[in-house]
Parts: sequence; structure tokens; C-alpha cells
Amino acid sequence: LAWIMGLIRHVNDQDYIGWVDAKTGEPVRDADVKGNYEEYILSHTGIRLIEPDLALGYDPVKKHVLREVQIEHDMAPFEASADDAAAYKKSNGDRVDVWENAGGASWSVRFLKGALVRVPAAADAVALVGGMLPTGWIGGRFGIPEDIIQQVDPVTAFALVATVEAFVRSGITDPYELYQFIHVSEIGNTMGSSIGGLLAMQNMGHSRYLDKDVPMDTLQETFISTVQAWVNMLLISGAGPVKPSVGACATTVLSIDTAVDAIMAGKAKVMIAGAVDNLSEESSTELSSMGALSNNVEEMARGREPAEMCRPCTTARAGFTEAQGASVAVLMSASTAIACGAPIYGVVGMSATSTDKQGRSVPAPGKGILSSTREVMGAAPQRLLSVEFRRRELERQLRMLDVWKAEGLEQAADEDEDEDMSYKTSIEEQYVRQRKALQDSWGNEFWKQSPAISPLRGSLAVWGLTADDIGLASFHGTSTKANELNESEVVDVQMRRLGRTPGYPVPAVCQKWLTGHPKGPAAGWMLNSVLQSMRTGLIPGNRNADNIDLKLKKFDHVVYLSKTVQTAGIKAALLKSFGFGQVGGELLVVHPEYLLATLSRAQLDEYNAKLAQRDTKAARYWQDTLVGNHPFVQIKRHAPFTPEQEQRVYQDSTARAHYDPKTNEYRF
Repeated sequence: LAWIMGLIRHVNDQDYIGWVDAKTGEPVRDADVKGNYEEYILSHTGIRLIEPDLALGYDPVKKHVLREVQIEHDMAPFEASADDAAAYKKSNGDRVDVWENAGGASWSVRFLKGALVRVPAAADAVALVGGMLPTGWIGGRFGIPEDIIQQVDPVTAFALVATVEAFVRSGITDPYELYQFIHVSEIGNTMGSSIGGLLAMQNMGHSRYLDKDVPMDTLQETFISTVQAWVNMLLISGAGPVKPSVGACATTVLSIDTAVDAIMAGKAKVMIAGAVDNLSEESSTELSSMGALSNNVEEMARGREPAEMCRPCTTARAGFTEAQGASVAVLMSASTAIACGAPIYGVVGMSATSTDKQGRSVPAPGKGILSSTREVMGAAPQRLLSVEFRRRELERQLRMLDVWKAEGLEQAADEDEDEDMSYKTSIEEQYVRQRKALQDSWGNEFWKQSPAISPLRGSLAVWGLTADDIGLASFHGTSTKANELNESEVVDVQMRRLGRTPGYPVPAVCQKWLTGHPKGPAAGWMLNSVLQSMRTGLIPGNRNADNIDLKLKKFDHVVYLSKTVQTAGIKAALLKSFGFGQVGGELLVVHPEYLLATLSRAQLDEYNAKLAQRDTKAARYWQDTLVGNHPFVQIKRHAPFTPEQEQRVYQDSTARAHYDPKTNEYRF
């Protein structure tokens, strides 16, 4: 954080190697960074008073509007160009006089009595607090070139940094490396946003109206699809599925659901999912006018600090705290992740989205996501839910398939040589296809199309889990009256339907008390928290939960923690996300050990060896960035193939990249 915020920098010269204070240039020992900068860092990260430099210049304390005023007497003339004078005359007619000055070099303009002008007037704002990026955050520090920063909307800079971090966390320091394992058409992108480029929208509306200079390509930066386009153009050069997502505050869960569908359908092996959103005067003002944001003026009058404004599930909750940022996740098929040795933080056991019933309120949360527990009451076949039963059936059918293959190859031996090879190849391909189909039929997809097994129950049973194995429920938890009541009821009803043991409630994690609500990226931040809980066994408490709403007491299957709890481990977690526009979303996340347990000892050893190499490589990448050996975001200057190779690479399904030690690049 000290580096990100520009408080320290690393030097490497003849006299000194190490950290120095960015202002004074004085050396700073590693051990002294916390002591020197902790107080500043804590007060300039997370939820705090909105900082104009990070909010596109918006200062809620100095908020103003333009109000129309009719002048009551002729004003003094002022000088203008001929074009401006003509424009004033065209707009105001006989309420303005214009004339050419002596010499013809300029014109004079005088507004007359009755003319209308707009003048700035102070306006009150009630949202004074936000979940902001760290003070001093700039894309240039991460290596984004200045010409790119000037061209793109700030949310694209957020996305570029977050995408590189997601790759590095996946042990991939160069995205082109993936083309050793997959075709360029097998990596896709579903990144989106709830709003899009807010600065570009400001330029297109406000700045144009005020006749300010606006970049010529401003329109493109307002499009939701533009963010993923820049990510692909500057970092990935992929040619796979592109499905930009927009689902308001549920955008990320929608993005992940779409990415999962693409992988499961065989359209891709790697997908980049997530969302970006900013905070500005427009978003803050309009969310406040809807009553969605906490009224910070009233909260301060009650003696609350900025960090106490967002209080999910409490009696006094009164709206959320808006935030800004990005969330990006790298999703891979399990076989791809294992083949390349990427760290697996969690398994998406199920993803689902839903709309809701008839209504007239776009923001109102609904219960449509309850459909993930739809099933014929009391009809769930227990044998089919058993992993042991499905394993036996799979093995039995695989033996039958082996017999079919052997008979086919034996028959092929009687054909002539050319036909023999063709028929053998066909048999082998069919065998692999049918084997995978059987594994799907008795594995991930055994419950599909069965009215007796709900998607959530079936997805748990794939891994031999039940409702009692859900270790936490990550709540959308916006700190609004309606959301917490609706979400608590949904989770409670689901747990009852799945048969969770009474008296064994699922802990609710409501992290927006700490992070604020970033709109589109929200579910990505929540997923990150879930993965941290799976790694550590810790269930974080809601530190602002000083008085849980008594209306939530009736939901026996949910417990609202105010303190962090250490558990023996989290086997599975359920994540909910709700967005304006009837967008409900849900993820079931399973601990990666359940996947790794399916590998043989030899496969696991091979995977762990690759994983150790990737961990080392990723750690070195971070270190080299901090000490200035290379930028964090390394913008690509060319595709991994030449123009002459392009068509062949796209059309050859076997085309793979290789590492060129001479250029230190991956290329075809």
C-alpha cells in the first residue's frame, strides 16, 4: 500500500539499495514502513470522506448546480469572436445585441433586460462518504502508458490493473503463455459494468453542454463492451467468446455465470470475468435521490464516523455506502488449470441467475433465486445423491464402453490399411467423447433435467456434500431495509428446503460494512472474501453489527456474526447478489481440495510441482515490480503471431505458442 499510494519508492544506485521516502528521499527500512505510514494509510484507504481527486473531481461539500436567472437590466457589453457572437444572437434573439468592433477583429455582445442566463448555485449533498481507492492511486504507477491513460476512461485503468493481478494470482505473468496450452479461440471475456465509463459520460453530456474540449473518441468509452476490448487488445490477444455483462449491482455474478456456461458448453477453456465501476457526482446524486445511499449528514449528526455509516442487518441500517473499483477473476476448466499448474482457489459448484415476479419497482429485491431449490417435494432419490452409488454405476458403464472399443478395434483390424487407420481413429475419438459424456452424466450433470433434484441440492451432491456443509453465506448485504429482510428469508427458506439441521445456522458474511458497495464489482469482492475464508477457515464478522434487527430473529437458519470466528475449515459457501432490474444471482463455491482429491497420487504430485514453479514465478513478478525491474502492467506491443501467421493460427485448432528465449516472448 505504501508503494501503491506513492509514499515510498525503491532505488538501486551505488550508494544505496532499498526503499526511500518519496518526498524526502530519506532511506526507509522495511521494518519501519508500517510505523512510518500506517496512520496515513489507514485514514486514506477504504471508506472515508469522498476525495475529489479520486471521484472525477466531485467534491460533495462544494456541490453546485446551474440555475436559470432572468436579468432585470441591460448588462455591460463583452468582447467575443464573430462565431460566438452569432451563436449568442441565434440563441437569444432580440434579448441580445451584437455588433462588429472597429477594425473587424472582434465583436461585442450585450445581453439585454429579459435575457436568461444560468449561474452557479450551491447545492446540498447528503452522500459525503465513499469506499475510495487508496489516495495516490494512479494507473501510471502500475505501468499503464500515459497515452493510454489519456485515451481511456478511468474504469479501464482499474480493469487493466485488476486483470494483471488476477493473472499473476493465477501464476501467469504473461497471458500469452496460455497459448502453450490452449488455442487463441479458447479464452474469452465476460467482463462488464453496471454503468460504464462515467468520465466519458460526463464529457459527452456535461462537458459538451458547457462547450468544453472533449476527446473525439469519447463515445466509445461509454460502452460497456469497451472495457473488455481494451483488456483484450492490450493484454491478451484472444479470439474466444466475448459476452460483456451488465446486471447493475449483480453484474459480476452474471459475468461469472456466463463464463461458466461458456466453459461448460466447450466454447472456451479460460474465461475472464468481472466488472468495473466508478464513483462520481452523477452516481452519488442519483443513488441518493432514490434513497439507496446512507444520508451521511444525518449519520454524522448522530455521532457516527464514516466507517460506521454502512451497517448491514442492524436496526439502524439506512442505506449503503457507494464505492469504486474493479473485480476480475480468471476461470478455467479444471483440466486446463491442472494441466498448466495454476493455483485453484475454489470450484464453482453452481451458478444461477433469475428474475422475479410482477412489480413496479426496478430496485426492489426479489425471491426468484429460490428457484435454485426447485424440486418435487420429498422425491429426491437418495441412491442417486450418493457418490458411491454413482461411482459404481459409472465404473460399470465404463467397462461396457471398454468392451465396445475393443470390439471396434478388432473389427478395424480386418479392414485394409488405409481404412483401418481411419476407422481406428474414429473409434478412439468416439471412445473419448463417450467416456466424457458418461463422466458428465454421473458426475457434474447427474441431477440435470431431474425434477426430483434441485440445482443446489444436486450441485452439492456432486461433491458428496449436503446443506450442512455450507460453511458460510456471503450476503449481498447492502445495509438497506428491504435487502436484508429479503435475503435473510431467501437463505432461510433454502436451508429449510435442503434439510439443514435445525440449530445449526449458516453464518452470514456482510462485508460491505468494510468495503462499501462498488455496484457491478460487488460479487467479485465477495467471492474474493469467500476464497480467503476457504484458505484460512476464518469467517469475518460484521464489525458494525452493534444491534441486529429483531425482524431477522425469525430466520433460524441464519446467524449474524459481529466478530470473526475461526473454524476447522469451510467446505462450501453460498454467495448471493441482487441487482437493480430484477437481476438475482447465486454462486455455490466448493473448497478446491474436493477437486484435487479426484486426482491420482502421480497426477497430484505433477500438479503440485507445476504449482510450486508458478508460485515462485508470481512472487518474483511482484518483487520485480516493486523494485522497479519492470512495470506491473506490461502492455503488449504486438500479437503473439505475425500478420502472415494470423489466418493460419485462427483456423488451425492445433496452433500453439512456444517460448522464444532470444526475445523473452511467447510466439507462434
